[in-house]
Amino acid sequence: MKSLVKTKNKIIIILCLTIICLGIGFAYLAIELQKVNSTKPYFDVSFTNVELGTPVQGGKNIPLSTSSITNAKKTINFNMTLYAPRDEVSYKVTVKNTGTIPAEIINLIESPDYLNNTTLAKTIFPVRLTHNDIVGKVLEPGEELTLSVSAIFDYKAESETKKITYQITLITASVQTK
Repeated sequence: MKSLVKTKNKIIIILCLTIICLGIGFAYLAIELQKVNSTKPYFDVSFTNVELGTPVQGGKNIPLSTSSITNAKKTINFNMTLYAPRDEVSYKVTVKNTGTIPAEIINLIESPDYLNNTTLAKTIFPVRLTHNDIVGKVLEPGEELTLSVSAIFDYKAESETKKITYQITLITASVQTK
């Protein structure tokens, strides 16, 4: 009889512990479900890093360059000084989607637009600015890509000091998921 009572007590204790564990498990799941349901999608694509490459020195002065990210990480300002033929300054710029929804790069607004406006390009001649084409690229959440920007002093030109201010602004839009 005593062994029957001990067995019943053990079963009751095991059932109580099981109910307590189930309660804790359901509470944990409820908290996690609430976190998932309260997370709202947000959109954020920005410049996260600007890294100056090693400047190429064509004459006796080393090309100078500075950059800064402004406008809520949507704009990069460059100030470059090149002195002689074969001088070159290059940057690797990181563009990252830190949001939770896919985003497309709609456009890069350049100011002044040395690449598309021949009149403005003549003001910095013999220096030529270039960058890779990232317009139209779609970035998934957490994904990043690199924009390469270069200022190159034409090797056939005469030596002269060229100071260039240049700005790139990022225009993006969210992408509808299917």
